[in-house]
Amino acid sequence: MQSLNVLIIGEGKSLEHIINSKHLNKIYTVAEQEINGAINLKFNTFKELAQKCRTLQIDIVLVEEEKWILEGITDVMKQNFVNCFAVTSYWANLRLSHKFTRKMLQKYDINVPPTINLPLEYPVLVKGDGVLKIANSMQEIITIKEKIYNNSPEIAKNVFLEKYLNGIKYKITSIFDGKHLLTFPTEYIEKRLLEEYSLKLEKMLLGENANFTGFINSFVVVEDNKLYNTGFSLEFEHPNLDVTKSNQAKDILYICLSAIYQKLNEIEL
Repeated sequence: MQSLNVLIIGEGKSLEHIINSKHLNKIYTVAEQEINGAINLKFNTFKELAQKCRTLQIDIVLVEEEKWILEGITDVMKQNFVNCFAVTSYWANLRLSHKFTRKMLQKYDINVPPTINLPLEYPVLVKGDGVLKIANSMQEIITIKEKIYNNSPEIAKNVFLEKYLNGIKYKITSIFDGKHLLTFPTEYIEKRLLEEYSLKLEKMLLGENANFTGFINSFVVVEDNKLYNTGFSLEFEHPNLDVTKSNQAKDILYICLSAIYQKLNEIEL
């Protein structure tokens, strides 16, 4: 049984799940406060942290705080041959750019809420890069757009209106290993819809030659028996493994180990 040294970047929200893993050898953290049962690391640059990971023989880096991902930690870790479970800078655009995300999802036939030219009902969403506001009237739309333009005319050029969906909102967690996408069970979403979404998301990542190993959280709305993607978050959150079929699949480090060897397709949840 392979034992792993694991680094958690964040406040250790998933610590209790990882400590119980049969594959854990030693656990490290990067956090503002010391965490019981873990060795806290300090660093000045991502490169320095990557070098510490190499010296300490850290096998897996799990990033709980999205800000590090958006600042490009994965790219530096990959350059130093450290297994960092997070998306690269290019794929961070799924979080940073609504325009990028809509274009990518539509290319692979993943449902997104329709855009609106002239609202006939409210609320509506006002979206742009780094912008997500709810407007309940035309005057609110005008006020929001004016504020965006005053702060950044460039961002204002790409602002659009999107239909506000009233369906039930869920979060779907998946992990990608460069070849396969494993989507974790979500008991409240119809199996057919979940499988269809997972296959399309995998097709998108493979079709765009995504070169990362990491977690993607999809925010979705189910309305009129259709599943719509409304956005993403990219940090590591321990997925719900209570409903999985095998004991191995309940172990998050076993899943991470399978991802390192690009064998996620062999896991039955």
